[in-house]
Amino acid sequence: MKKLFILVGIMIAQNVFSQEEKCGLKKSDFDIYKVGTEDLKCLAKNSDKRNTIFFTFAGWCEPCLYHLPNFKKIEKEYNVDSYVLLMDNEGSERTKIAMDYVLKDYPDAKIVILKDREKKNGRKYKDFVKEITPSQYEVIPDMSKYIVLNNSGEVQLVTNWKDNKEYPQWKDDTSTIKRIVLPLLEKK
Repeated sequence: MKKLFILVGIMIAQNVFSQEEKCGLKKSDFDIYKVGTEDLKCLAKNSDKRNTIFFTFAGWCEPCLYHLPNFKKIEKEYNVDSYVLLMDNEGSERTKIAMDYVLKDYPDAKIVILKDREKKNGRKYKDFVKEITPSQYEVIPDMSKYIVLNNSGEVQLVTNWKDNKEYPQWKDDTSTIKRIVLPLLEKK
């Protein structure tokens, strides 16, 4: 009986650890987790949801500002883990501004930041987009992307501006979401 209690205690303790801790993520200067391509896959694998969705965001990116509310609506109606993925340098003032912008309207938002590279070559985001985008999709390093992974850590979708065919005015990404993002997700 004692062994059973110990075993149950261990199982409970393992489930208490968050996805971020399970993936061994480190925090940035602003106390948000730093991620790369493999970290996103790890977060998805350790989710209790069928899908994990990331939205690339920067405070200076106008489409990001317009599309953020649509991204946040997804988690209300769909059984997904959702993260806002910041793109600026880990310790920059722009990161703080972007983080504050998201948290102002969405205080419970899960926010992570793309890891800085050791060599500052200005290609952090371009390299990430190239790494995360499956070969069947065109690699376009635009912002305001929806990146959908399943719970096996496989990338199912990486959107780009060309996906918004029905509504060429970039301020509204509703058609893109309905047409290619939501069909991958499970309703609550």
